[in-house]
Amino acid sequence: MYLDDLAAVHDAGFGDLARRAAPEIVRMLRARGIRGGLVVDVGCGSGLAAQHFVERGYDVFGIDVSPAMIRLARSNAPRARFRVGSIDGVTLPPCEAVTATGEVVSYVRGGLPALGRFFRSAGAALRPGGLLAFDFMESAAKRTYATKSFAGANWVLASQAMLDATGRVLTRRMAIVRTVSGRVRRAREIHRVRIYSCREIAGALARAGFRVRMSKSYGRYRLRPGVVVAIATRI
Repeated sequence: MYLDDLAAVHDAGFGDLARRAAPEIVRMLRARGIRGGLVVDVGCGSGLAAQHFVERGYDVFGIDVSPAMIRLARSNAPRARFRVGSIDGVTLPPCEAVTATGEVVSYVRGGLPALGRFFRSAGAALRPGGLLAFDFMESAAKRTYATKSFAGANWVLASQAMLDATGRVLTRRMAIVRTVSGRVRRAREIHRVRIYSCREIAGALARAGFRVRMSKSYGRYRLRPGVVVAIATRI
C-alpha cells in the first residue's frame, strides 16, 4: 500500500527508476510526434516521473492507490493533477499516453483478468498510435533474498523477498525505522508481486487492441534482471 513511512522512504531513496525512465518515455513520445497533450501516469508514486513530463510540456494526470504517495506527488509535481485510485477498474480520460513504471501492473491483486480490464481502459482512452508503456516482473530468479538493509537521512529499511511454491508470487516483507521531528517511528509492510510471462502480457494487450514490443529497457535505461518493458501501441 505504501503507507506514510514507506512512501517517504521510497521518495527519498528509491526514485531512480522514475527519474531515469521518464526521459526515455519522453523520447518515445516525441519519436511518435507526440509533443504535448495528456499523459496518464498510473501508479504515479510520489510524482517524480510526472514532474519530468510536466517540465517537458505535457499535461499529467496521476493515479495511485496510496494516499501518502498522492500527497507527496502533489508536492513534487504541483502543476500535475492527481487522485487516489486503483489500477483495477479505473476509467482513464482521453489521452496521448499511459505509463505505469516500477512494476505497477505486477502489484494488481486481480491478476491477469484485472490487467485485461486495465489494458481495455487504456485502449479506450488512447487514440490510434497512442502509447502504453509499462514494466512488469517476468522472473524472480535473481530477486529473492534473505535480508537486505538500506539507509538514508533519518531512515532505515530492512527487507526480505521470498518466492512462493508456485513460483508466481514474490512476497516482500519490509520493516521501516524513521525519525520525524525528533521522534522515532516504526512501521511494517508486506507487498506481493505477481510474475507474468511475456506471452501472457502480449496476449492480453493484443485482445485489448494493442501491438506490443517487449524490451529489457526504457530506451537507454536498462532495468534489473527479470523485469520486462512493454511498449504498446494502440492499433
